[in-house]
Amino acid sequence: MLNTSSYAEEADQQQTFEPITQDINGRLDRLEQYLSNKALLDMLNVLETLKLDVNELRGQIEVQTHTIEQLQKKQRDLYTDIDQRLQRLENNTPVKQAEAPSAETAETKKDMADSTEVAKQDESTPMAKPDPTKAKAEYQRAFKLLKEAQYEQALAAFKKYLIDYPTSDYSDNAQYWLGETNYVMQEYDNAINEYQTLLSTYPDSQKVSHALLKIGYSYAELGNASDAEKTLSKVKTEYPGTTAARLADERLRKISSNKESNT
Repeated sequence: MLNTSSYAEEADQQQTFEPITQDINGRLDRLEQYLSNKALLDMLNVLETLKLDVNELRGQIEVQTHTIEQLQKKQRDLYTDIDQRLQRLENNTPVKQAEAPSAETAETKKDMADSTEVAKQDESTPMAKPDPTKAKAEYQRAFKLLKEAQYEQALAAFKKYLIDYPTSDYSDNAQYWLGETNYVMQEYDNAINEYQTLLSTYPDSQKVSHALLKIGYSYAELGNASDAEKTLSKVKTEYPGTTAARLADERLRKISSNKESNT
């Protein structure tokens, strides 16, 4: 015979446990959502930290690369000078004895020298050649401000550097970092102008390919997909096999994917 009272008790217990179970399940769902969001935020923080570390390492590599290039250049110049001297010694090249000038020639030269001296006195004193050691120190000071995320101060420092040292070994880099500073500040129009200045003023700079790449990036950030694609395609065509070309290709695929998702 069925025990009806037992069934009734089980039904009451089920009704009692059901809201408790639902509440627990709801709490677990909220906890899982919280943990998921927190994990995502932690990952984003880690990524941002890694980006800053990479930028700092790139900056250190820039400085070291330029230092090595300058040492190599000095070494080549020294070898060339030594080689030329050795060749002259081996060939026993005689030194020509200057002929005694005639009285007329000597007088003419004296008049020319006097005229040159007068001309020099009339002209303003020429600017002394910048001290390369000081130029390097000023560049490093400006770059340090950029690494420390003091962007306004970095902009001012790089602009002053280019005024004081427009033709130094670090001038093209300073111009590039002007563009980069504006890019980090999301001043994309200003960034494009600074990168364009690098292309026109320092066309032989090693930074040209990356400046062109960042022009494409800036157009993309401004929502100008047409100019972005045109510029990035130019990077791929003119600098094949380089890091800049690879990054340009990745950004082109991203732009194409965004276009497809919006259609």
